[in-house]
Amino acid sequence: MRPVQAVSQDQPESWRAQAWLLAGALASAALLVLASPGVTTWRWCALLAWIAFAPIAWVLPRVSMRRAALLGWVAGFALNAGLCSWFPGLLARFSGLHPALAVAASLVIWSWQALAWCAWALITRAVHRAPWAPLASAAAFVVIERWMPMVFPYSLGITQYRMPWPAQIAELGGPYLLTFLFVLTGSMIALAASVRRSSHRHAAVLLGASLAVPMVASAFGAWRIRGVDAARGTSASLRVGMVQASWVRTGWQAAPDPPEILGRYQDLSATLEREQGPLDLLIWPEKAYPLLLRHDAAHDYPSGHERRIRRGFRSPLLFGVTAVDVSTREITNSAAFADSNDRMQVFYDKVQLIPYSEWLPGMLSPHAGGGKRYRAGNGPQLLALPSSRSLGAFICFESIFPAYMRTVMRGRPDLLVNLSDDAWFGDGAEPEQHLAQVVFRAIESRRDLVRSTGSGISAHVASTGRILATTQLSRQGEGTTLVVTPKVGAMRSWYGWLGDAFPWACLLVVIAAIAARRSIPAARV
Repeated sequence: MRPVQAVSQDQPESWRAQAWLLAGALASAALLVLASPGVTTWRWCALLAWIAFAPIAWVLPRVSMRRAALLGWVAGFALNAGLCSWFPGLLARFSGLHPALAVAASLVIWSWQALAWCAWALITRAVHRAPWAPLASAAAFVVIERWMPMVFPYSLGITQYRMPWPAQIAELGGPYLLTFLFVLTGSMIALAASVRRSSHRHAAVLLGASLAVPMVASAFGAWRIRGVDAARGTSASLRVGMVQASWVRTGWQAAPDPPEILGRYQDLSATLEREQGPLDLLIWPEKAYPLLLRHDAAHDYPSGHERRIRRGFRSPLLFGVTAVDVSTREITNSAAFADSNDRMQVFYDKVQLIPYSEWLPGMLSPHAGGGKRYRAGNGPQLLALPSSRSLGAFICFESIFPAYMRTVMRGRPDLLVNLSDDAWFGDGAEPEQHLAQVVFRAIESRRDLVRSTGSGISAHVASTGRILATTQLSRQGEGTTLVVTPKVGAMRSWYGWLGDAFPWACLLVVIAAIAARRSIPAARV
């Protein structure tokens, strides 16, 4: 096969040729945006991710290194702006920035995160002459996706959260393995298009391989789901109720007063218990208790006290709260538990804090104004339930870190619970993107997962990754409840054993590919 020739920098190009190259980069970004959670309601759009890298993979070998870096950055910026169009609203509502400053800050964030694509494009362009170029390109994207610092890290693998069969492959390498397959498939399609005139047979082999990749992944997923479902069928279950009493913030809506929001949670909980009977566990979401609570609190406030947590119901309660250490005055974003006898404990403090929101570097803290800054927790802590089962709780932002969830699973909890408050993100794509993250945490851990949010989307996700129940986003004045019966048990997960072995293997592939580039005839740049 004759390698694809790069375009020399001194070779004149028509504006039409340049436009086609730019269109190829933007086409990949557009396909990935359409495949992503929260963008369209048609679940089959997720399959676009399997071909999304073909346009830009076709473009990169045809341009110089400098042009490849620029096109990669443009594609990355377009993707980030499309996926995270909710950034300006979040920064305006949560951080109190002026709308113009919120937009400016978002442009900076999108530009920074686009550098990941710039780096990937450079590596892809550098190794494009090698016969193993598609493999090296896919490995490079995994390395960058896993380790490049991001304000809001994400993996393109979450596009498959509503496609249970291919999603199961995440048990072997997290969502990064799906991203690897997307890049590999797109690269083979692009290479087939490049060699079709010189070798029809080679092009046919490449197209056949690109079709086989998602089929093999889906076949593995179908087989794995059968095994996990069989294990779930023999497991015990709990009756769990979730209360969703807040609402999404849009525009410049102010947050409700603490007494109002606490009363809503109490009233909805009491109504739920009257209608459904006693529950094994009742869950309120992140910071649902809107007042400060002592970190060493051992019991609820007395009946009639305005700060009393439980009112009108008796089910054991897991709830999110801002806890304060009375000795240091430091605050934590925490999860607490109150049993039916009003005994209480703050058992978990959020470890992975949101940069520039819950946490600031030390040099910036004196200039941060009056916003809340939280102390990070010491690590995962399990909660022993009265039913002799244990659960592992994690809060909001922590759901996007597969490696952190693996540390939670070292205690082998029977159930996972995610407490979150997505109200600040508005009614755009973010609530569904956040839900997609926890689907993969359920697959990686092989545990049923209950997600409780203040404004939606609350959900019950089976250990297969199937979403068994959800709520809608709540609007102002609305509130809803959901009762689910998650399975509890200690099924072993391959990801728990393998961890990030796959991204590390990809790093070795990239190092080897760059080292081997010296033996490949140099391209004109």
